[in-house]
Amino acid sequence: MIKIYKKNVLINVLVTLYILFCIQPALAKEDAYLLDAKTHSALSEVHKDMESGKHTEALTKLKKIISSEKIKDYDAAIVYQTMGFAENGLNNFENAAEYFIKALSFNALPEKVTHELQYSTAQLLIHTEKPKKGLLYLSKWFANEAKPKTDAHILAATAYYYSENYKQLIVHVEKALLLNKKPPLNWHELLLAGYYELKDYKNAASTLENIIASYPEKTDYWLQLAAIYQQLNKEKKALALYELAYTKELLKKDEVIQLIKNYRYLEMPYKAATLLEKEMAIGDIEPDREMLTLLVDSWILAQENEKAKSVFKEIIKKFNDDTARLRLGQLYLESEEWEKAIAILNVELNTKDKTLTSKVNLLLGIAQYHSDNLTDATRAFTNSLSDASTEEQAKWWLEHLKKTSEAMQKS
Repeated sequence: MIKIYKKNVLINVLVTLYILFCIQPALAKEDAYLLDAKTHSALSEVHKDMESGKHTEALTKLKKIISSEKIKDYDAAIVYQTMGFAENGLNNFENAAEYFIKALSFNALPEKVTHELQYSTAQLLIHTEKPKKGLLYLSKWFANEAKPKTDAHILAATAYYYSENYKQLIVHVEKALLLNKKPPLNWHELLLAGYYELKDYKNAASTLENIIASYPEKTDYWLQLAAIYQQLNKEKKALALYELAYTKELLKKDEVIQLIKNYRYLEMPYKAATLLEKEMAIGDIEPDREMLTLLVDSWILAQENEKAKSVFKEIIKKFNDDTARLRLGQLYLESEEWEKAIAILNVELNTKDKTLTSKVNLLLGIAQYHSDNLTDATRAFTNSLSDASTEEQAKWWLEHLKKTSEAMQKS
């Protein structure tokens, strides 16, 4: 599972106080950036409240200031900005964002303050799950920032993820990665999320390889990479990762079964069978019908017919499975064990499948014939005439039996 990076937005109130009370002397030459004496005095009281953590009291005073009809745009912008910081101190991030937006709407703040406030606003909006709106302010910040910091790129990438703009997500994460020699894991995870969403499995594989190289202890990513390798038809690479994970006892039951199936797919049936047999023996995989069938098929592909016969017997005993009965009978015929074939096939079948019944009768007829039980063979072949899948062969055997009988009579 991909873990999506989401930056916690906790704006330091000290930054606010610095902007609020230090900017005026620095810009004293510009009357537009001078607070009215009354506003400055009231904000000084607010400053004391906020320093003491009395954000609610500060907000009450700020709302009183802003209600004045004579307040000029610059003063109003500073007051709304301060209200935003007070709300932030109360963890009311949505309210804080709205006050910052209001402060920016006056276009009255100095360029540097506006620039930083745009970034803070973007942080809050993205944090409160308004990524598209946050990107509007973050884009303005990027447009006027000569050297964007890595956190800004990750903030943008996060917003683009939630806006489902995965191409821009990738652009920003890659820029952040270039700026940081030891990027945290969640940056790689965010990039991986973008590639997954775009179904860009080649780059997803490269990202996972980088994660594993830097964080080899994060073994969940091995299996993700193995799955990606399979998507890219790199089955041998996928198998190697599964094997490594198995030796380290990291695979869950379903993943062990996938490893077994991978062995089968890559034409390594003996490995598939021995691993499955081992897992059944230690009790990690239940020997149900599906798993026993997988085991017997693997033994047959590995040309281990004796082991396959033993598994077929277990399936028949546990589940009275007539398909297994048919297949075991076939193995007995191939090894010319006629009596054993008769014993396993000459029973009342559980199935209602006429085709399966006809196939069982055909094999039984062949076994009876080779055991010189010609009457029983004739009966079995006659019963196998009822289905198109065996009709032609049954007719041939019946004709053969007729000629054999006539030859015996002449002799």
